[in-house]
Amino acid sequence: MFDVSSGRNFLGTLAVALLATGCSGTAPPPPAFTGDASQVLTISIQNQQIDEARITLWINGVRRRLGDVRGNRTETFQVPMTGREPVRMQFDLTLGARCVTRDVVIGPGELIEVIIPVNLSMMAAVCSGGR
Repeated sequence: MFDVSSGRNFLGTLAVALLATGCSGTAPPPPAFTGDASQVLTISIQNQQIDEARITLWINGVRRRLGDVRGNRTETFQVPMTGREPVRMQFDLTLGARCVTRDVVIGPGELIEVIIPVNLSMMAAVCSGGR
């Protein structure tokens, strides 16, 4: 699921797409944002899998590693943004699948709530690999 809680529901517009595999670095997650919340995109990710998920965000084609969400946990990330841009998310499950959403144009001040379900076929993303 991919739900934007800013008066608009992008669930209907979120289609599936496949993302070419990029480099997989092991950079640490960015520091927490401490500025004005109207200048950030807030992303809450609920991981219902038992495996940890590594979260990568693509903003206008530029890769940004957000961090990890342990199994059966929820984490919130804040990403500074200056305007509305295409955003895509990638979830890499430990010993499991890689799931990628399609681009959705969103901007600062918006909240995205994402659920990584136990049954990945219920997710509005393309998933490959896994057990």
